[in-house]
Amino acid sequence: MAKPQRPNKHLKKKDLKILKDLLLAQKEDILNKISDNTQYALDPNEQKEQVDAANNNREKEQEARMLSRKGFLVKKINKALADIENDEYGLCKECDEAIPFERLRARPVAEMCITCKENSESEEAGKLYKKRSKSLGRTAQEYGRI
Repeated sequence: MAKPQRPNKHLKKKDLKILKDLLLAQKEDILNKISDNTQYALDPNEQKEQVDAANNNREKEQEARMLSRKGFLVKKINKALADIENDEYGLCKECDEAIPFERLRARPVAEMCITCKENSESEEAGKLYKKRSKSLGRTAQEYGRI
């Protein structure tokens, strides 16, 4: 069996350097923001009234959610950086075609070409009625939403 083409071969060395630099800059920016946002716990002294306490709690929950998303993005960035080092970067995981430089520059952690990504999103949107509610354990159809 023939070895699959090496995905980086469609990318010039200077393009790979640009993409690697983008990934490293994104990672550094995220890690700096995470370290700036290290205070999650609510300070009881700040909570003079119940409304203030509720607002503070909501803000802290949103910050925690955003930090979780940023952590997930850091994992994707680390994977992309490892793929660059292993000459596995830039190949669509669905169709095995090269992902164009323009797409990678816009979204350096992209693992699919735009066509496969659009198809994936269309399929996911079409399956909405089959998704189960995490809190209710029922599909939207069973719940009477669709």
